[in-house]
Amino acid sequence: MEKYEYSVMLKIAEVMAIGSTYIVVSAGLITFNKYLMKEGRFPHAVQLTAMHMATTSLLSMILCLAIPSIYPSMPKAMENWKHLSRFMVPLGLLFSLALFTSNQAYFYSSVAFLQFCKQGNVAVIFLGGCMVGLQNFSWTKLMVLGVVACGCSMCATGEIKFALPGLLLQLLSQIAECTKNLIGEVVLTGAGLKLDVLTFVAFQAPFSLLPLLAGAFWLWTPEVAHDFGVMWHVLLLNACLAFALNVLIALTLKRLSALSFVLIGLAKDVTIVSSSSVVFGDPISHQQMVGFLVTLFGMALWSHLKLTEQAQNEEIPIINKKAENA
Repeated sequence: MEKYEYSVMLKIAEVMAIGSTYIVVSAGLITFNKYLMKEGRFPHAVQLTAMHMATTSLLSMILCLAIPSIYPSMPKAMENWKHLSRFMVPLGLLFSLALFTSNQAYFYSSVAFLQFCKQGNVAVIFLGGCMVGLQNFSWTKLMVLGVVACGCSMCATGEIKFALPGLLLQLLSQIAECTKNLIGEVVLTGAGLKLDVLTFVAFQAPFSLLPLLAGAFWLWTPEVAHDFGVMWHVLLLNACLAFALNVLIALTLKRLSALSFVLIGLAKDVTIVSSSSVVFGDPISHQQMVGFLVTLFGMALWSHLKLTEQAQNEEIPIINKKAENA
């Protein structure tokens, strides 16, 4: 039993380490992107997202050539590139769509409002996971997700500066992101592939870059070149932070799951909502605060259900342990 408790402590420590690092980097990048998307800086969502993927592709290539040992599944991935492409093509398209629409939504809505909307990701992940066999359906789970959905609705309808284009862009981004996460979990943990994190990122980035490059050239204007010349050093730092986030996303999906990724994302959203209110002065209504609390309550219930299910699947003798202690 001591060995089991030690392994549980190690797992908790791993989740805390990965989760806290992801929260800091992700919150930092979102705040950074919001800062750049203001007029007079670099308000060009497609070009900004393309630079993120270009930097990630380049850094992945350099790392792979310099330290190939940290890409253990790269030889296998290269041998099965045709099979891998079946997953990477839709994954790249979804990832580029999610990034673009998410950045574009900052034009219309506040950071706080967009993060409130993201609370519904867990429902999309659950329903999608049930369809592909990654999650087990139950009516209890559906009822708990109903609480989460109710809280999200209160947050959305309580927005003081509501903008329909921002909401629609954010919803499209969430659907694309959740679908991408499900495909990513399959690629990282199954489908005969089981790629390591860095190999996954190295393949994902170029497939995401191609559609973004097409959009970047299509929407190119002289203002883009001018703003890039002024902000290039800031954009380089922003792109490097995006590379770190891409690695962390893949690491979270590899070591945890798409659902855990969403749960950690909820803690990140609390951090971002708080910081956006302080840094950008985003107004938050009383209805949104109540809705956010309802959502967090629903997520607490959801986490309890998932932990109980995991304990049963791993055949952890919780009841017997209590009996022994008695």
